[in-house]
Amino acid sequence: MISFENWKQGFIITIAGQRLLWHTRKRPAIFVHRSGEIWSAWRGAGSCMPSMASKDSAFFAFSEGLSMREEFQRYGDHGSIFMLDFSSLDSKIDAVKIRFLDISSAKWNGLGPRPSHDLKGSIELKQGLQTAAFAIDGRFLLCESSGKRIFSFINGALELSLELPAAVYIGYAKNPMQACQLWHIWTMLYSHPVHWNETSLELEPQEGIGRFKPRDAVGLLGSLSFSGAKPSDFQELNFSIAKDAQGYEDWKIADLMLCQPDIVLPLLFRREIPMNLEVGSNRKRAQNRYAKIRAGLSQYWEFCEKRWNNEGIPAIFHPSILFPDDCDYAKSDNMLFSGSDLVFSPNMASKDEFCSLILPEGQWIHLWTSRIYPSGKVTVHAPFGTPALFYRLESEYAWLFDSIRQRASRL
Repeated sequence: MISFENWKQGFIITIAGQRLLWHTRKRPAIFVHRSGEIWSAWRGAGSCMPSMASKDSAFFAFSEGLSMREEFQRYGDHGSIFMLDFSSLDSKIDAVKIRFLDISSAKWNGLGPRPSHDLKGSIELKQGLQTAAFAIDGRFLLCESSGKRIFSFINGALELSLELPAAVYIGYAKNPMQACQLWHIWTMLYSHPVHWNETSLELEPQEGIGRFKPRDAVGLLGSLSFSGAKPSDFQELNFSIAKDAQGYEDWKIADLMLCQPDIVLPLLFRREIPMNLEVGSNRKRAQNRYAKIRAGLSQYWEFCEKRWNNEGIPAIFHPSILFPDDCDYAKSDNMLFSGSDLVFSPNMASKDEFCSLILPEGQWIHLWTSRIYPSGKVTVHAPFGTPALFYRLESEYAWLFDSIRQRASRL
C-alpha cells in the first residue's frame, strides 16, 4: 500500500496508488522557517539522507537542519495510519511546512465546530485544540504541534504549516464510516493522546467554545462529527448553542435537542428543555412532552451510545458519513442522523413551520404521522414539538418509534 523511492537528493512517497509527498532540493515539498524571521519567510528543507529503519519506517535528515521520521501502521481490514514526526536538528529552525499532493476532487470536512463542514482556504487552529479533518473518500488528518497550526486546503494540494516539534497523522480507510472506526481503534485501543474514557456528566462552558448563531447549529454539529470529536465535545457545543439563544425561534433549538441521543447532550438537557429558551406560554405542557418523548427513546439512545463506544460510529453525524457518494449531501448543513436509523432536520435557518429536506435512499417513516416517504425531497409540517424526524422502514427499533408516535399523540 505504501512505496518509497529515492529521487534526485529527495524522495517520493506513494500511498494507496496516490503520490502523496514528492520532495527534491530544486522542487521542495517540505520547507523550514527560522526563528526571528517573518512567518512568510519559508525556504526549502534541502536535500536529505534517508535511512530505512524497517520496511514501514524511515528516518530523514535534511540539509537545512530538519529531521523527519516516517512510519506506516496497518490495522487489518480497518485501514492504515501514516505518520510523519518532525523535529529540529538546528536550534534556529522553529517551524515546518509540508505540501502534500492531494486528489483534485477531494472534499475535506471537520476541524471542529463551524457553520459549514466543507473546508476551504486557510484555517488556523487554536493552540491546544485536538481535532481532525475527515475526507469523504475515507481519509482523516490530524496534526499536532507545540504551537501554531495552519491548514491550507487547495484543489490538488494540502499544505500544513506547523511549529516544531510537530507530527502529522493521515488515516486511510474505504469510506467515512470505516474512517470513524479506524479513528476509534487508533485512539481508544492504542492510547493515542486524543484518547477519551468517559462522558462528562456535569458541564460548564469551556474556553474555546465561542458564541454561535442558532441558525448555524445543525452545521456546527455536522462539522463536529467529521472531527473525531468525543461526547464531551458535543455536549459543550450543545450547551453553547442553548446558552447563546437569542430569544426568538427558541423552540427550534428545543426541537434540535429533542432529536439528539443522550450521550451528546449535557445531563440537564436530556430530560428538560433548557430554562433560558423561550418556548411559549404553556411551558409546563411542552416540558412534559419533551421529557416523555426523550424517555421513551432511551432504549434507542442507549444503542447509539453503545455503538459509539464499541465501534466508533458517532451517536450523531452528518449524512455524508453514511452516504458519501450522494452529491446532495456534499454541502448540506440542514440535516443530521441520530444513530443510523433516525434522520432529522430542525430547519433552523427559517421561521417557517414547514420543513423541506432530501431523504436518503430507502424508505422512511415520518415519526409523527406514520406516513411512508421514498428517498428524495419532501416537505412536512414541523411545528414546535414535532420536528421533521424520520426513521427507517426496516429499522429494528420501528416498534419503539411507533410507540413514541402513539404516546406523543396523547401529550
